[in-house]
Amino acid sequence: MGPSTGLSDVGGQRLVIPPIRGRADELKLIGALVAGVAQGRGGVLVIEGPPGIGKSRLLTEVLVLADKCGVRTLFGEAFEYQQTVPFFSLFMATLRADAPVADAEALRLLGSSADLRFWVVHDLADAIAAAAAETPLAIVLEDIHWADNGTLLALRSLATARPGVAVLWVLTARTGAGGPAVQETLSVLQHAGASVVRVGAMSAEAVADMVCDAVRAKADVSLLNLAAKAHGNPFLVSELIGGLGEEGRLNVSGGRAVTTGDGLPRRLGAGMQQRLDLLPGEASEVVRVAAVLPDRFSAGLLAAMLDRQPASLLSALREAVRADLLVEDGERLRFRHDLLREATRQSLPQSLRRAMERQSASVMLGMGAAPAEVATQLARSAEPGDREAIGALRQAAQSVRHSDASAAADLSKRASELVSVDDPDHGAVVAETVELLNRASRYEEAEELAVAALSEAASPEQEAEIRLRLGTFTKHSSERRVEENRRALQLRDISELTRARHLAWLAYNLMLQDHAGRAREAADEAAAAATSTGDLESRIISELTLALFDCGDGYAGRSVSRLGALCALPYTSDATAAHDLAAHHYALQLAVAGRVDDATAQIAEGTEHARREGNAMARNMWAIFGGLVHIAAGRLSAARAAVESLPPPQPSGVTEPDILRTLILAEVAMRADDRNLLQQMVSCARDAYPTGSSFVRRASAHVLALVAWQRADVHDAMRWLGGITILGTPMGTNVLDRVILGARVAPAAGDAGLRARVLQATEVLERERPPVPVFSGVAGYARGILERDAAALVAAADVLHSSERPLLYAAAAEDAGAELARADRADEAVDQLNAAFDTYMRHEALADARRVGRELRRLGVERRIVSQPRAKVGWDSLTDSELKVVDLIARGATNRDVATQLHLSPHTVKTHVRNAFAKLGITSRTQLAQLMRGSD
Repeated sequence: MGPSTGLSDVGGQRLVIPPIRGRADELKLIGALVAGVAQGRGGVLVIEGPPGIGKSRLLTEVLVLADKCGVRTLFGEAFEYQQTVPFFSLFMATLRADAPVADAEALRLLGSSADLRFWVVHDLADAIAAAAAETPLAIVLEDIHWADNGTLLALRSLATARPGVAVLWVLTARTGAGGPAVQETLSVLQHAGASVVRVGAMSAEAVADMVCDAVRAKADVSLLNLAAKAHGNPFLVSELIGGLGEEGRLNVSGGRAVTTGDGLPRRLGAGMQQRLDLLPGEASEVVRVAAVLPDRFSAGLLAAMLDRQPASLLSALREAVRADLLVEDGERLRFRHDLLREATRQSLPQSLRRAMERQSASVMLGMGAAPAEVATQLARSAEPGDREAIGALRQAAQSVRHSDASAAADLSKRASELVSVDDPDHGAVVAETVELLNRASRYEEAEELAVAALSEAASPEQEAEIRLRLGTFTKHSSERRVEENRRALQLRDISELTRARHLAWLAYNLMLQDHAGRAREAADEAAAAATSTGDLESRIISELTLALFDCGDGYAGRSVSRLGALCALPYTSDATAAHDLAAHHYALQLAVAGRVDDATAQIAEGTEHARREGNAMARNMWAIFGGLVHIAAGRLSAARAAVESLPPPQPSGVTEPDILRTLILAEVAMRADDRNLLQQMVSCARDAYPTGSSFVRRASAHVLALVAWQRADVHDAMRWLGGITILGTPMGTNVLDRVILGARVAPAAGDAGLRARVLQATEVLERERPPVPVFSGVAGYARGILERDAAALVAAADVLHSSERPLLYAAAAEDAGAELARADRADEAVDQLNAAFDTYMRHEALADARRVGRELRRLGVERRIVSQPRAKVGWDSLTDSELKVVDLIARGATNRDVATQLHLSPHTVKTHVRNAFAKLGITSRTQLAQLMRGSD
């Protein structure tokens, strides 16, 4: 399109603009919005209507008014054939503007990485705000019904996040066009306060005025009667007048325009086929071929399709332009209106149109187009067995997988439909598609495709590749996943690489079933195979499994170090699931080892990464792990919010994420005294226990034992704890709570066996040297309960007080207070119980606070339950880790300096900085320094 001149160049031409008719209300709204942005008030305007109704004409008015008001306009347009190119229209408006907005070089370095969406939502948003601070902006995006999903998702944030910024977003969309993402974006914008103009047919008076403007005379009734047949559509009125003129049927005399004949001009009355037949032969061929090209195309591409030199098209193109079919658009060509292009396409026989589209894709690839640029054409036109199309669609899927998993899945699915069963790549294509469908949470489609492909797999290798991607954590139990791994490993003649991957995943899945011996053996074998093949996925999963065994054996520090090293490996697309799983467990093991603030930063970073990728499956897993970390940090409301919106367990079987969701909500319900929620979670745990994996049974029994202890049913609590391991692998944040629960239940029930198991667990917790502080604190706490040793309990509370596990500390202080009270050391008991009460209250654990309050009343101290919302902004809202980072930065340290001093990753430091700045309401280090000086 080229840069906007601020005048009438929507569509790339300099036009003489007649007055706009019949749109007084629409123009009044547009005028108010443009005047508002000129005065610093942002906004969103959506112009919606059917084809030809005048949406682009209203955009012209936006540009003219903006120019008059000193508002800079940025223009972008979405095209049908560019729907697989991420952020095409958005970048057209910003990065390709005269004086680009944002750093195009930074974008080039990102390529198709997962950081692209983050860059758009954050860095591009900052660049737009900075540009608007200098000159108010009107960002015009036309035809967003053709926009890619990345642009649509970005618009929901960009157009609504900063209403105080002087940016007016103006979007046009065809009524009812586009998929669910388009409709959802329009709905989000409307609910956020966007102004919506729904352009309808013009009135008869407006049509009459438009006709008079066009013929520059007063229209006779004969002409107006013909114009009425356009049904108030401005494009059709324009076509009618143009058609009458080219047929010589308009007579203007004495200031009056009369038409001869009462029939429609051929432009409207005849089909496009007849209209094209009226053109000279070469021009007709040029227009027909142009209809299968992208919306905007070069003369070079058109010449290549016709196997001719560009210069030889001069005469034909001149005729096509003279016939009002094609127009110049900067250095490219396009149809004058989408309706003309669509009518021309429909005039071609379907088989010919499909073949021509396929030819255009090959020509474009030959001219250097990226696969994503031709993916729409290929998906529509390729025939089964078309290897070039299959390869290009696979490449296109890989190029967008990090910005739009669902769009990538659609492209890959089309490739899987084209590849034949006996093609050597069949298994790989299906496996890629299944993985992408799962990433987009389209589980049913993934399973349906995989099952169908398995029934016709042509080789053991194909079957093994498909089975590798079939099982998912969020959909299938570990038993099902183990079954898929074993069935694949029993096949003969599978590649060493595929075998290594199945061995690694088998080891991990067996670990979840408490088959420690077999899991370690499989992990060792997988690690050796990974070394032999150089495969990154099997290396990550096998080492991840061994690292989790380290933690279960009491070596949490070593486990965290190994997991951190895995997360530091370069991120590659062919090991996405392995990278994601390592990141999930690294965050959780940080929390297990007592580094809860660091775990929180990792959770925030991982969640944002999954959101940028459009990876719904990873996002759900981050919600689960985030809930566990929030519980560890005492953030009960945040834990509930993180997981409550996730789907409940499916009737087909309870998965590990399902039971973790139940565990999180059960603990929130018990501590917050939400009896209805607790009853629901108890029911879920009872249903899950008899049918789930060892991991599921352990978590279910944990919930049921906690509930039994809460209602003082000691023997029921003992029964549930008796059937599970106290520690186990993988070790979660709830395991330390289970050690304490076991220590409480064992003496109350007189269970010597449970007592011995608890003591054995404390030995494991203190095995590593130097010891992990929170582990040694819990070990001392458990022994203090078993021995009824007040001094040991006070010492344990002191250790846990300095940890990042406030609810564990509060529990230790509560038990220390109770033991001191039994020893008639009332003053000391009150101190401990008051500390427990205050901690429980700060963390919304109302049921725990009430229990401690009753103990205090027995000692003559009255404490009232007064709910106080925790600080969400300001200095009091910062975590300890955020405070440390902010303090160093305020003293001039760079992010890298802070990372080195605090032994954190640069990404973790960046997350702490971003969270701290948001809580403090600042956006720069300069503001931080000013804030620090003010606080002094």
